[in-house]
Amino acid sequence: MPALPSDIAAALRQQMVVSSQDATIKTRFPSARDGIDAPAEGFFDSAADAATALAQRVALLGTVRRRFVVRVADLVDVTPGTVPTHRVIDAEQGLDAVMLVSRIEVDLENEQSKVEYFG
Repeated sequence: MPALPSDIAAALRQQMVVSSQDATIKTRFPSARDGIDAPAEGFFDSAADAATALAQRVALLGTVRRRFVVRVADLVDVTPGTVPTHRVIDAEQGLDAVMLVSRIEVDLENEQSKVEYFG
């Protein structure tokens, strides 16, 4: 089936780039990677639609998240099919929060576990 003129016109449209920046985050982390070299790709009919999708993306990803690794001198038991969360308290880092367990390494030989938290 040959391409219709309306299909060709849509394919030849100019690229539109919509961006969002948070001055507070840029000030707090001045050397952080900003992703300008490889922006997230999306296909929208209007800038307003792209801005709405970008606002949703920023709401999910645009918050400050921290990662901690905790060594446990025991085996950690995890129930398959559940998403474990633990309360992590670290006075040195000023942390007292419930965090998601993103990775667990169990060393059966030494009976130790290493838990990585994200949140």
